[in-house]
Amino acid sequence: MDEEQMWKGVYNKLQEIKMNPPTEHEHQLQNSDDGFFEKFGDLLRQKSQLDENVFQTSLAPFNEDEESIAEKTDDGSCTDSGLEVKYEKSIDVDVQSVQSVPTADNIREAVFDTAICMNVEDLYEEILFEIYNNIGCEANEVCTDSLVEFAQEVFKIPNSKHLEISEIAKRKEPPKIRLNIEIIKAENLLSKDSNGLSDPFVTLYLESNNSHRYNTSVKTETLNPVWEEHFSLPITEGHREEVLIIEVWDFDAAETVKEKVNKLLDVKGVRGLSKLMKEIAVTASSGKHDNELIGRAVITLKSIPVSGLTIWYKLEKGNKTKSRGSVLVNVTLSAEKNKNVAGQEHKHLLKLLLMHELDVSQVTNYWWNGNFSTMAEAIRKQHAVQSGLSVFECALCQWHAYSTVHETHKLNFVLFNSILDILVPTINCLQNDSEDVKIFWDGAKRILPSCFSVLRKLRSKSIGDNKILKALSEVLDILSKLKALDVPQSIDIFPKTVYGWIENGDSEEPYNIESAIVDAINSGAKEWLEYIIEGSKQAKDNESDEDKLQYLIQIIQMVRSDLQRAMEYFDKLFYHKIRLNYSTKLYLFYDSKLMEISKAIVIDVCSNIKMLDVPDDQFEYLPNIDNVNMGTTLFEAYLVLKRYNSLGQSLCPNDKLQMTDFYQWFERGVTHWLDISVIKALNRIQKAIDLDQLNAVDETVKYSSSAVDTLAIFYQIKIFWQQLDWPEIEGSYTFVAKIVNDICRCCVFYAQRMSRRVENITNIGEDGDMFILSEEWCLAINNMDYIRQSLPSFIKELGSEDVIKRIGEFRSNLEAERCTSTIKAVIDNALDTQRNQIVELIEHVARKMSPPIRRFLTEGAEVLHKDSNSMERLMIYLEQSLETLYNTLNEVNFSRILEGIWGELSIIIYDLIQSNLDKRRPPAFFQNLRETLRTMISCFKIGDTITSDVQILLEIESILDLHALETSDLIHQFYLDRLKYQKEDSIAQFGQLTISAQLTDSRLLLKILNARNLRPMDKNGLCDSFVKVSMMPTSRFNGFTSLKTAVHNKNCFPLYDEQFSIDLNEEQRNNENSLILFSVKDKDLFGMTSQYIAECYITFADLIACQNEQILMNLCRPEYTDSVTLRALENRQGDKQAKDFLKKLRSKSNI
Repeated sequence: MDEEQMWKGVYNKLQEIKMNPPTEHEHQLQNSDDGFFEKFGDLLRQKSQLDENVFQTSLAPFNEDEESIAEKTDDGSCTDSGLEVKYEKSIDVDVQSVQSVPTADNIREAVFDTAICMNVEDLYEEILFEIYNNIGCEANEVCTDSLVEFAQEVFKIPNSKHLEISEIAKRKEPPKIRLNIEIIKAENLLSKDSNGLSDPFVTLYLESNNSHRYNTSVKTETLNPVWEEHFSLPITEGHREEVLIIEVWDFDAAETVKEKVNKLLDVKGVRGLSKLMKEIAVTASSGKHDNELIGRAVITLKSIPVSGLTIWYKLEKGNKTKSRGSVLVNVTLSAEKNKNVAGQEHKHLLKLLLMHELDVSQVTNYWWNGNFSTMAEAIRKQHAVQSGLSVFECALCQWHAYSTVHETHKLNFVLFNSILDILVPTINCLQNDSEDVKIFWDGAKRILPSCFSVLRKLRSKSIGDNKILKALSEVLDILSKLKALDVPQSIDIFPKTVYGWIENGDSEEPYNIESAIVDAINSGAKEWLEYIIEGSKQAKDNESDEDKLQYLIQIIQMVRSDLQRAMEYFDKLFYHKIRLNYSTKLYLFYDSKLMEISKAIVIDVCSNIKMLDVPDDQFEYLPNIDNVNMGTTLFEAYLVLKRYNSLGQSLCPNDKLQMTDFYQWFERGVTHWLDISVIKALNRIQKAIDLDQLNAVDETVKYSSSAVDTLAIFYQIKIFWQQLDWPEIEGSYTFVAKIVNDICRCCVFYAQRMSRRVENITNIGEDGDMFILSEEWCLAINNMDYIRQSLPSFIKELGSEDVIKRIGEFRSNLEAERCTSTIKAVIDNALDTQRNQIVELIEHVARKMSPPIRRFLTEGAEVLHKDSNSMERLMIYLEQSLETLYNTLNEVNFSRILEGIWGELSIIIYDLIQSNLDKRRPPAFFQNLRETLRTMISCFKIGDTITSDVQILLEIESILDLHALETSDLIHQFYLDRLKYQKEDSIAQFGQLTISAQLTDSRLLLKILNARNLRPMDKNGLCDSFVKVSMMPTSRFNGFTSLKTAVHNKNCFPLYDEQFSIDLNEEQRNNENSLILFSVKDKDLFGMTSQYIAECYITFADLIACQNEQILMNLCRPEYTDSVTLRALENRQGDKQAKDFLKKLRSKSNI
């Protein structure tokens, strides 16, 4: 199994486990500390996300049921204004705007007690007079009697009085009507000049008086003239039958023939040339210059409505069908009347009509938007026209009348907005001390309180959000238009008796509408904050810390909800209408207020926290902290404040907020939590180990439940830290360094306690002393390595690198490097400690397996070739143990434990070899031991994986191979070792020997040629040398007698040149490691003894490689040094052959 696959997906596995319902095991584990880590990890995050989802859902001020009701009543029969305040909780609040709809009598009393108005009967007479003398095309559509009856109802005139006033109105002379005309422009006129253009002007007159004509100015050289000129024509009588004639002419100036001839270059087309020629001819003959008619339009006055008419009229001329263009005119009818009297009458009339309208319809506040009934509208228009009031004058009267009524019965803001569109352009042009400006601002004073009331009461929930948003939009439009105007100094639009909520203090700066808007927003926020604070308080004598924090969380959440709603629904309106960031103003107001509340509560709660005694790294004891616990509410408050502060940073990026450093209040709480968490973690780890059955979690992994449970603790701590997201850099490093240190301590603690747990498991077989390797041991090792392997990646996920990077930016790179080194040292120390613990456990397993292996090896060496089941039992034991190891351990730990087993095995073998050497065991014992070892090694090879340690194997086999050899073979091995030395020796200090040889199938032809630079052995500086030839090993060449060359006297460079033929059998011939020993000696004078000079060696393999070639060999003397071969010979103290060989070797070495 690939190691990477082994460790891959650790957190995915944890997530999968956490997605399932808690098991009985998890219940037991969590109950040990009341789910401490889950509360601060997953559960706290889930609760935080759930709270956050509230702000992701609709934050409309009103619920769906209320909105549906509003939609149903949106047809004009609405009974709810949407501007009364209804808070979410039913708490009695004294709010001005919650009021019943006033009756018409109350309105009438309030309006007319405060207004300067004319006598009602006089106004009624004037209205009846206008009804009887209706003008405009609508006069035929509305029955005069119906209008009279309606007027009587509005004015509440008794029948007797009505008849009297009616007769007076009928006897009055008809009003003097005037026809008001504006010639606006003409388009696509017919060309009358030679240049393709015309010089048009307009003539207009009444058909009954065609001698009295009115002319506009001349617009030269154009077919699309613009005049915008006004005319007022008196109508003497019968205005309904009168006809208005509008004629468009081409002006022909008086020019001489010469001047006309000069226009030849301006002629356009053949037609233009023809026209110019005619003009020249006429001028030359008669000198006339008549204007030419382009076309005319005929308008009957009975088609003109009372409100006037703006329309395009097509120009015609006789029966000709050719297009002559069209003219745009505005035509209205009016009567001559004193403007001041007319304005006063109109204001009074509007009030009466509106009060009647409200009385009949019984509409609620803010509903009526200026649409009168048909009868009322007809009377209003007739009075406006017959009074000669302009559009501005009518709008100013409406502004005055409607604002007066608005004080007692709120009207729709759309009405005032539309009136302002008419008034503002003209008001801007008037002097501040004019009467019209005074009337305008008096009306504004009456409207503004309700506008600011809307801003203050935006948290109402009486109708759907579309209603309140529409009302807010209209109010902001009104305020935008008003704040663009200059308020006369003589007018105080913010009297203290009305605006008690304004906190202007004794400021000398002029107070304007813009300042009042901000104060209205703050006033509404203040009322809302006071309301939620009062509503959230709980009457308790001994309020706990938990209650205080819950109280704080509730307030912050409700304020944040208010801000979120402001951003979602109101910000865009405020910015587009009046360029004001509404939610920013709100946040700045809340900032200082919540700062006072939050800081006091959090610091008070944290001051009650008692610090704990955290155990040292020795883990000698785990304190009992069953009664020491910590609720999540403090950190819920932290997260709520963190999100609230983040919102403030985005809303007010350029403002210094008071709650920016809120996290500092929680430092003691975080430190306390970390102290509790490490103690809780150590206790839960111990509990997890106690509950661990040491069974694999499932088929896909090779670790048990305690490893998962331990990592789950770290996972929950990581979640807590990620949620904490400590803003301050140095504090963040302090906390993350402590978390890293605590996590490392927990890893070391787990390794120690898991090792202790598994070491107490005794698995003894039937033989009483045979250790049976079980899966529990393997899983314990895997668990420890699993935690160790997961530690670096977990630390990385904590974000320690990012924290250190920020330290470098905040302080210096050197400081960052120091922090990195500190954390790395902590991690490396933990990893090393865990690794050492794993190695110790592996060595412990190997030590437990060594006694049966020792016994089986010893028995195998003693009785390998006899009837015994010791080897079979050894094989079974090894196969079972290795299969368990291979199937349960991961590859890394499997390799580790095999190294441990081989280490123990090497000790066992060395001990067996040494102890049996002391017992003078024969080579057969070591041969059996070697075969036993090889049999066991075959067990350690599983599949294609060679699991043995090569170096240990080579050393052990090499030692056993030596001790298993017969003495002659051991001596032969010594000479083979000397041959290696001979080949490596580059200095021939004893001389050289030259030979040649030919090896056939049955014999060896050996030729000894010469020697060089032999060491002098005689006093004369020469030597008497000869060569002795021996075959090794002697056991292989039984019966072979050593060969000698002739003696060459007094010569250090002897030429032997002798050939020997040696018979070989097939076995001797095929053993290429057979060796020939050439001993060069010096013959004594008397021939009694020979003195040893030196020797050299060659194998059959070397002879075969150099057949028939001269072979030059360096002579050397063997040294009695410390070698494994000599030690093996020395241990054979009872072997005569070994003793003789060692004796001769000593004598050679001492020469």
